[in-house]
Amino acid sequence: MDTITYRLPQIGDEYQISGCMWAAAVLWELTDGTPESVAEWLQICHPEELRDRILSDEKTLVATWNEIVVGFIAFKRGNHLSLLFVRREFSGQGIGRELFTRCSYNLNEVTVNAAEEAVGFYQKVRFRQSGDRFFKHGIWGIPMKWSNLSPEVME
Repeated sequence: MDTITYRLPQIGDEYQISGCMWAAAVLWELTDGTPESVAEWLQICHPEELRDRILSDEKTLVATWNEIVVGFIAFKRGNHLSLLFVRREFSGQGIGRELFTRCSYNLNEVTVNAAEEAVGFYQKVRFRQSGDRFFKHGIWGIPMKWSNLSPEVME
């Protein structure tokens, strides 16, 4: 049986990462369908944009199965989780949780602007909503925060 492996992304992975993002997302759930929101999504998952993320000093990680990228996580500004995608056919197998765990182990706090359909996942890994739902570039987001501190400290 083939298992999921986790590794740093390499130059050349950007095309598979883009494919993974398209296989994970339902465009009409992430955007409002306007040209502006679709253009924003196309920019986010464009291979050149992803290549820049691979080359950056920010945390990134891929999950692979049979050398196929099935999950991807990327941070910005140190502790802001900007991208987390797992192919739909691999969802529910703990890949997203493992990607997050491997990248957050040495962080005290992580922020994310979650898509509505991802809120349940983020709550499972102990994120809490930290602000009001917002609409930017035709895309809805819900600000959430995760803390590695004990629950007593967070209250």
